[in-house]
Parts: sequence; C-alpha cells; structure tokens
Amino acid sequence: FLYTHIKGVLMEYIIGFIIVVLVFGFIIGFNKIVALKEAANTDKEGINIQLDERNKLFDSLINTVKKYTEHENEVFTKITELRSKASQGDASSDSESHQAQEDLSKLISSGQLAQGFNLSVEAYPDLKSSNNFLQLQESIENIERKLANSKKAFNMSIEDYNSYVEGIPGLFIIMLVPSLKISFIRWTLATEEAQKAEKKVVSF
Repeated sequence: FLYTHIKGVLMEYIIGFIIVVLVFGFIIGFNKIVALKEAANTDKEGINIQLDERNKLFDSLINTVKKYTEHENEVFTKITELRSKASQGDASSDSESHQAQEDLSKLISSGQLAQGFNLSVEAYPDLKSSNNFLQLQESIENIERKLANSKKAFNMSIEDYNSYVEGIPGLFIIMLVPSLKISFIRWTLATEEAQKAEKKVVSF
C-alpha cells in the first residue's frame, strides 16, 4: 500500500512538473513570437514611411517637369501609372500595390528614370538649371538607397519570424493562437535582381 501511495504521489509530481514546463514553454514561445511579429511590423512601417516619402517626391518631380514640358514623356507617364497602382493598397500585403512599388524601384535602378530626366533637361535648358528639379532628382536617389536598407531589415525580420513559427514550439503556438500569424510579402532587392539576370547570361 505504501509503495502504491508513493508511486501515485511521484506520478502527480511528475505530471505537475511537465505541466509547469509546458506552461512556461508556451509563455516564453508566445512572447518570442509577439516580439518577432512586432519587429516585422516596425520594419514594415519604416518601409511604408519611406514609400510614402518617395511617392510624394515623384509627385513633386512630375509637377516640376510639367511646368517646363507641354506633355509627359514615356518615363513620366509610366511613373504616374505605377504611382496610381502603388497607392491603392498596402504594399506589404497587397500583391498589386507591392509589385507597383517594386517596379518603381526597378525604374530607378535601371537608369530609365535618369534617362528620362536627361531627355527633358536637354530639351528644356531652363529645367536643367532648376534647383528644385536637381534637388528632387537627388532626393529620389537618396530615398531609394534608404529604402533598400529598410527592405533588407524587413526581409530579415520576416525570415526570423518564419523560421521560428515553422519550428517547435512556434508551430504549435501559432495553431493555438492564430492571431499571431502574419503574412507579408518579401521585398525584392536590386542585388537579387542583378544576380538573377547574371544567371541567365550564357558564357562562351
């Protein structure tokens, strides 16, 4: 009888210990996911602020050029179209808005935007001497560099979050608390695009 009683008490202690460990594990895991989610949201907001600033710079640029030109050239027409699509949703979760912002970045990094600038400058000498035009051109290039760094930080935050929630105990915690789940679209970086292009080149 004594052996059975001791065995029963010991089992209760073991079960209690396991429950405590599970509870503490859940709390620690829950807090980690919350921290990773908040980090991703913070980086997302940083990108949104810079995207908004870049969009305003584009608007100012187009308005400045319009003062000197009677019609928009192909590059500025494309900017206007992309700006319209980009402003229709959240670029971190809406695929069409996201792609429009990505295309604006590609336009800058490809040199098409600078080429459009040069065409307008050559055709309108007064535009070339406009301090406002030159400052806007420089500001767009600067914001694009800052945006690239913010995109890297955001992508790393998303990778850290995904790595944790796809493992244990993160996977089980997400199943128990679905509200912790986030689904953001990773940003494409200019260096990644360049590497993809290089892989397509056939060397002889």
